[in-house]
Amino acid sequence: METAAIETKLIVIRQDARKVDDATVKALAASIAEIGIINPLRVRPSRGFVDGVQSDVYEVIAGVHRLKAARKAGLDAVPCVIVDDDDLHAELAMIDENLCRAELSPADRAAQTARRKAIYLELHPETARGVAGADARWNATDNLSFASETAAAIGKTERTVQRDAERGEKISDRALALVRGSRLDTGEYLDKLKKLPHDEQVAKVQRDRTQPVQARKPVKIADDPLSDMESQERQVAALMAAWNRASPDARQEFLQRIETPVFDAGAA
Repeated sequence: METAAIETKLIVIRQDARKVDDATVKALAASIAEIGIINPLRVRPSRGFVDGVQSDVYEVIAGVHRLKAARKAGLDAVPCVIVDDDDLHAELAMIDENLCRAELSPADRAAQTARRKAIYLELHPETARGVAGADARWNATDNLSFASETAAAIGKTERTVQRDAERGEKISDRALALVRGSRLDTGEYLDKLKKLPHDEQVAKVQRDRTQPVQARKPVKIADDPLSDMESQERQVAALMAAWNRASPDARQEFLQRIETPVFDAGAA
């Protein structure tokens, strides 16, 4: 592992890299133009095309947004950490950087975490003892290593890691792709979707995407406090309404009672 300044034209982006967020790139470009790049990009040697000619290049493992922003800011070279990661470790590093980002949607987070688990189990098959089948449940012994290691790597809780991985494992790739970026892309919706068999999930998402959005009920705002006069008027109106609803016998009984002196609780 070494650190060096590498020309931006010699750095290429992985084909499976997550789509960059234009707003993030714009904000980073402004920061880079003012103070430069604080965290070096992580790259590995590769082969690619520069100005139409195949040559030695460097593939970004982590730092695509920084690279795009650096180019936007007009930098000719950027600081990089050069590693010799194999394909699995390179993908793992890329996923970790994605999972550290706050703007990932629930569907993206589910897909990325499930993929990270698959890579982790391939790199550490000993942790998969007792885990069999698509319906295997989380087990403290078999999955603790993945959950704890991932939580530490991305700054989340183990429970969050387990939840996201479970969503990604139980929901088909096609269903997740349909949900991604839509109004259905919420944790609550994914938790309902994961309970369905894979062959029913896509149809449900397609139906739900076409359903009209239900308008939210307006929030009721409390009335302004009543003045003494308004309060008295309402009380008199309530008494008159009760009188009008009362039977003749009830009215007679009422008149007899109010003629009899009674204890006034309000004067106590």
